[in-house]
Amino acid sequence: MNEIFPDQLLNCPADYPRDLPAAEVRGRFLDLLGPFQQPSVPLKPDVTEEIELSGQVIRQRIEYDIAPGERVAAFHLFRKDLPADAPGILAIHAHGGDQIFPHGKAYHCHPVPDQPNQYGYHAAMAGFRVLAPDALCFGERQAKWGYARLFFDEINAHAELTARGLSLAWKSVWDNSRALEMLESLGAKRMGAIGHSGGSTQTYILAAVNEKVRAATCFASFMTLRHQFFQYRVCHCLYHFIPGMMQAGIDWDQVAALAAPMPLFMQRGTMDEGTPTPMYRAFVDAIESRCRQENLPGSVETFEEPAQGHDITDAGMKAGLAFLQRHV
Repeated sequence: MNEIFPDQLLNCPADYPRDLPAAEVRGRFLDLLGPFQQPSVPLKPDVTEEIELSGQVIRQRIEYDIAPGERVAAFHLFRKDLPADAPGILAIHAHGGDQIFPHGKAYHCHPVPDQPNQYGYHAAMAGFRVLAPDALCFGERQAKWGYARLFFDEINAHAELTARGLSLAWKSVWDNSRALEMLESLGAKRMGAIGHSGGSTQTYILAAVNEKVRAATCFASFMTLRHQFFQYRVCHCLYHFIPGMMQAGIDWDQVAALAAPMPLFMQRGTMDEGTPTPMYRAFVDAIESRCRQENLPGSVETFEEPAQGHDITDAGMKAGLAFLQRHV
């Protein structure tokens, strides 16, 4: 047995997660996630800045309302020759370490052709209308008051939400669902999503509950609670932690399978310690199992390569964008 990463799950309840039909998983998950009433405020978008990137892509800074008293800043990227009804992509930035918190949406929207981490820009170059918002606690949504900063600000935000009976996962779904509405108002009739690391987590959670997502590309960070609590000590971000999930007998691989038959692209480096093989395989197996049991078309495409670290490779980026071009 590996002293750091045991071969077996240690002290994990024998009946966790429970063998449940997808409809039961969906019901339990939505009950835990929280209420999603109709938006109480219109978007009221406002373009505050427009610049040209690399001679081909326009990047606008746009603001819109998501809730009473809460306004979000996002980048809207599109090619100059983009048709008005071009498909839209919600580009969700990575979580990563403290260096990403000050950047948020800007982290993946720079015109750097040889950096696959700039997937907001690459998606725009590939012919999509891209919306890249700041997540809560990032970029222009960092707290301007109080003691907590960076990841501690996110801990504080998650604690406040759970005290209200909600979670950061609930907030992510709410904010990103409103971002999809914003994409629709910009002209997108068909929409997909893309994300890396913590942005990947937000992407597959959104795809599991919002049918507007036609296809999703996820780079790394496929986390299951049973492996995370009883085998690995891996914490990318706080989106995975919804109070009551273990008691309800459900885990994230089952939740990700709810997205089927929506196509899901899953990429990881085989030597990425932040995306261990058992968690990744659990996601793939759960999706394939649901598709077999319910006679759904195969909906998961995997892309593994012998890469170290937690970064997107050029080959992975190209494959992920080609996937979106086929399915959105």
